[in-house]
Amino acid sequence: MTQRSLSTLEQHAKEYLKKALLSTVEIDDTSIHSLLDLFEMVTCKKNQIIINEGEIADYFYFIYKGIVRVYYYKSDKIVIERFEKEGGFFGGNFTHLTKKPGVYIYESVEDAQLLKIKYTDLEELCNKSHQVERLYRVNMELFHVNYVHHLSLYKSLNTEERYAEFINNYGDVANRVSLKDVANYLEMTPETLSRIRAKFDKINKAK
Repeated sequence: MTQRSLSTLEQHAKEYLKKALLSTVEIDDTSIHSLLDLFEMVTCKKNQIIINEGEIADYFYFIYKGIVRVYYYKSDKIVIERFEKEGGFFGGNFTHLTKKPGVYIYESVEDAQLLKIKYTDLEELCNKSHQVERLYRVNMELFHVNYVHHLSLYKSLNTEERYAEFINNYGDVANRVSLKDVANYLEMTPETLSRIRAKFDKINKAK
């Protein structure tokens, strides 16, 4: 255990993180606790920027509570690339590797509780522990596979299909994200999204 005492909240958050990590790769107790000990709890207010445009990310994050929107600016307009919710990871789109300032902004949609770890500490532990290195690599591969899958999938769907896919992936948080943000993410106008939502609601009520 770490020398500092952990709050009950941080203990619960780390237990949640542990379950999330071990659902992908099984490693021994010593290795997983060596990794968990490097994470610390941070709290973010609603609309707080966690990683800003132009920064090289120093930390890798796990979401215990809250939603984070990931976006960038194109011709002075916001383009939302994705949302990350409870159980998700984010970390600056690998700017710690490229050492080039990032173009993405990571902002809390609501009050959030996160666990963060320094990339330098994570890399040092990966160099010492093959099990932790494999755990990190597998999780990054899974993230990349899912990211590419959703990116290509959305491009092949029409507006109603995109909304259905969004509900399938984000149905538990859809009402926690503004209509404007959802429409931006789905590449449609708020008016079009409202019509589609009304149609889906009517169908669901008829069932």
